[in-house]
Amino acid sequence: MVRRTDRLHDLPGKRPDQEIRGGSFVLRRTLMEIARNASMFDSNCGASERQVIGTGTWLRNSLVDIARSCQRDYVLRGGTVEFDSTGALHILWVRIMVATHGGRLILGPKSADPGLLLLDVSLDDEAADATVSIVFRGVASLTVTYDGDTDMTLIGLLAGTPTELDCNAWAVARLRGNACGLSEENSRSIAGDNDFTPLYIRHYVAGETGEICLVIGQ
Repeated sequence: MVRRTDRLHDLPGKRPDQEIRGGSFVLRRTLMEIARNASMFDSNCGASERQVIGTGTWLRNSLVDIARSCQRDYVLRGGTVEFDSTGALHILWVRIMVATHGGRLILGPKSADPGLLLLDVSLDDEAADATVSIVFRGVASLTVTYDGDTDMTLIGLLAGTPTELDCNAWAVARLRGNACGLSEENSRSIAGDNDFTPLYIRHYVAGETGEICLVIGQ
């Protein structure tokens, strides 16, 4: 059995016992498959205009706000975009294009009724200063992985035990390439499915601040 995205790429099926354990669906594995393989951008609300966040602008939206407005596409051009986790049962995919002057992307603390936010973050290749600071607030730790097979970086994996994934993270950002420069020297390496390409994993600890900031594009 295979799965297909809207782009009709075949995705390898998983054995049922890998995704269902004790009668419960394994959320962690499913989320990682979605983050790696799902369409780069999809919205049931139809096409939306790209909202530009310029220098000096600070936009703050909750998942409820996004769901109501159907705004899924942002251009970060010197400003700040902050997302609030409020929005139980909302699972949203949002695209962020980092353009000239870059900006800051803030993911607020996990609320009592959090939804799930999946972010596609891409840097404008034609903008030399397209740098973005991705800030996770209210977290004890943060996990970053790079998969050489898909050439994809995931920041802020979801669900699972604190030793493996981040229970207090409610969002995951996806970037093309090895955005955080992970390697054998600075991360833990796990062999990939074909036994040739490794999966690099690195854990960041917040300490007393409860905040972790990663700068992408330097």
